[in-house]
Amino acid sequence: MFAERLSRILSFDVGSVASLIESTLLDPFSGTSRFEDLVVEASRWGFRCVVVPVSVLSFIRKPALDRGVRVCSVIGFPSGFQPLRSKVLEVEEACGYDVFEVDVVPNFNFVKSGLWDGVFKELSALVDVARSHGVGVKVIVEAPLLGDGELEALVEWASKAGASFVKTSTGVYSKGGDPSTVYRLYRFASRRGLRVKAAGGVRSFLDLALAYAFGADSVGSSSASRILEDYLRFKEVRVG
Repeated sequence: MFAERLSRILSFDVGSVASLIESTLLDPFSGTSRFEDLVVEASRWGFRCVVVPVSVLSFIRKPALDRGVRVCSVIGFPSGFQPLRSKVLEVEEACGYDVFEVDVVPNFNFVKSGLWDGVFKELSALVDVARSHGVGVKVIVEAPLLGDGELEALVEWASKAGASFVKTSTGVYSKGGDPSTVYRLYRFASRRGLRVKAAGGVRSFLDLALAYAFGADSVGSSSASRILEDYLRFKEVRVG
């Protein structure tokens, strides 16, 4: 798998590489102009989507629609501590602004305590709300912080709840974009028909290429434009 997928991405054109990237801005100290720039950059490069907090959706919705940029938002970010009712309201709010996906942080107290009924109840409720609006769900698993048994169980319950992706990490508590973490999650996810999003520390084209080679179907990065500029330099050197 590794050699074939690595060969594939090394032959991609810039548009194909861009379509893997979810350009992310979740810095609470960013001003509104930075979020507007994020949409412009996404339109210019053709990123898979932009990922932003629910609270900024109201003022980037129109620019994103005008430019044909898809928007994803985060739910329960970054800790997952919020009560289920709060997370449901976040999903409903996000769906009201025409997002196409939401990235959900589960309650890791339930995960670490082995309270899988609680995990399933929460994820099912959030997926049901999102699906009623035609919105996909990624579940953030913080893979580096979980043992194999915990990680496989969380992936299993995410699948049963109806999620479409599992995401390696928030990038806040762990950096999950490295090849070993991506492949570790891919092994559990692929058996259940789930796709993998790599996030946390993906800052260069090499980072992206290795994440893709080891099983990621998309990557989240706050360095999206830099990755593509890096890719274009790589292509110049390769062709030269």
